[in-house]
Amino acid sequence: MLRKLLARYNSWKLGHKLLAAFVLVSIVPILFVQIVAFQMNRNQMTAKIDELMVNNLTQIAERVDLSLQIYMNLLYQIYRDEQVIDNILKLEDDANSRKAVAYNQVVDCLKQYQNNETGIRCLTVVCPDGAAVVYDFQTDSSLNNVWQGCSDLRQSPPYQDAVGESGMVVTDTMRFEGDRHGRYFHISKRMFDFDHLDRGCIATVIMTIDETVLGDICGSREMEGQSINFIINGERKVIAYPDADFSGITMNPDLDIAGFVRVSGFLRKRSMIINQYEDPVTGWIFCNAYDKEYMLQEVTGTQQIQVMVTVLVLLFASALILYTVHTMDVSVRSVVFGMREVKKGNLDVVVPVRSFDEIGTIADNFNDMTVKVRELIEEVSGAKERQKNAEIQALEAQINPHFLYNTLDSINWMAIEKGEFEISKMLRNLGVILRYSVNKSNQTVTIRELSDWLGKYISLQQMRFDNAFSYESNIDERVYEVRVYKLLLQPFVENAILHGFREMESGGLLRIDISFSKDGRGITVIIEDNGKGMPAEILADYNDRERAVHDDGRGIGLHNAFARISMYYGEEASWNVSSIPGMGTVITLRLPLLLDGNIPARQDDAQGQDGRSRRMAP
Repeated sequence: MLRKLLARYNSWKLGHKLLAAFVLVSIVPILFVQIVAFQMNRNQMTAKIDELMVNNLTQIAERVDLSLQIYMNLLYQIYRDEQVIDNILKLEDDANSRKAVAYNQVVDCLKQYQNNETGIRCLTVVCPDGAAVVYDFQTDSSLNNVWQGCSDLRQSPPYQDAVGESGMVVTDTMRFEGDRHGRYFHISKRMFDFDHLDRGCIATVIMTIDETVLGDICGSREMEGQSINFIINGERKVIAYPDADFSGITMNPDLDIAGFVRVSGFLRKRSMIINQYEDPVTGWIFCNAYDKEYMLQEVTGTQQIQVMVTVLVLLFASALILYTVHTMDVSVRSVVFGMREVKKGNLDVVVPVRSFDEIGTIADNFNDMTVKVRELIEEVSGAKERQKNAEIQALEAQINPHFLYNTLDSINWMAIEKGEFEISKMLRNLGVILRYSVNKSNQTVTIRELSDWLGKYISLQQMRFDNAFSYESNIDERVYEVRVYKLLLQPFVENAILHGFREMESGGLLRIDISFSKDGRGITVIIEDNGKGMPAEILADYNDRERAVHDDGRGIGLHNAFARISMYYGEEASWNVSSIPGMGTVITLRLPLLLDGNIPARQDDAQGQDGRSRRMAP
């Protein structure tokens, strides 16, 4: 079976192979990992949320226990109040007058606890004979109270729960007749005369507390419709619920807690999760119900984005593979076609280069090979004619530069014989300049030689422009033997004369200063004129190194000069051009020193250990 599968696989085209391999090795594993990771993340996040919810329920239970303890302490104060005990004993007296006085005094004692704790609806003292003293804090009355519909308080659940109990008893939430919206729970305790314990229970004190106290502690109001907290007891009776209409009722035994929540109108059609915590103090069960999808919506959204991105990446990769295979097939076919044409003797064939990969390199080299072969054939066929033309060109080029120098010398002597000494001086300077310029223009010269040549060149320009400008030079004697490249400063001088002094008939000043730089690692050259200056846009070009070295195609000029400086000295050289229109231009060049071989060097490279200067390049 394996051999058959491999045989069938090998019979596929290259594109199909690559696509199948990509699907099996990349797409399927990536999608599987995404699905597994998505489910694991959801499970982990759900477990974390459940843990947080249980911890929250634990804290709520502790707060409820603390609140109940506060109410119990208040009830304990009443239970231990001797004035209350004495007046309760008087209620058992047969004299009605004494009973009335005792009743009022008990009411006054109960009023004292009015502002101690919020949430207390009323305090009630029930005697064994059925007599009761009630003070309602809401109505501020002992007659108009929540127990009006109960003829015998001994039959009430709080009283019944306290019977037979020595400690305080918490009675679950209950309703009162005539109070449609009120839900209350009770804390009750049997009272004794501590001086005469043999009398037994003299009364039962009952504290009635508004159920909203529990609701506020639980935070059981609807939280954006996605999570609720509530309390039930062991018999599934609702102690506190966000919707007060469900407080005090017992859950339908056919419904689980999630079903009850949905029936109550919360979290309908949601993926609900229930968390519970049973309080060991009260025995109440604190419950939380939350919408799982809402809590995990960020995780789900992130995972969906990841899946979408993964799918898009895989689609892009598949398209790229198909495109690559198609391009490769076309390129290979083109190369094979070209080879066949060359084999037939067609050297004019050109294989199109569609890519820059290995196949593209083969096609490019193939084209170069055919061109070279064709050129070699053409070169061999026209060798004699090229040789003949070369000989003619050699004869035409045999004009010795000394012919030009000798001619200028003859003209010079003719000028001397005729007494034209200014012309003679110009001819001599011109001969020196020409000889200096055409003889290895890229070699180096000393600053002394450069200064001498510049003086002759500027002298000619002064004669040409009828002494419209003057020339000053300030060269430090210590730099005379420093070597620089020939004709390095000529373009800057020529630019100042031709452009700076344009349309100036007199008053022009050209100044050149050359000295060692402050750090001693090179020389500083300053070419200054008081000409017409430069526009701001041209000045910006010259001060930008990349644009300054770009040849503008207009012949020898400042761009060419900056390009030569950059080529000769590299990054060691720098320059700055400052100009004010109508006032002049200052060009500052900072050039490194040159060692043997015309290599730029720092000053410390040009100094020996004994402080003596090394020999500069000749």
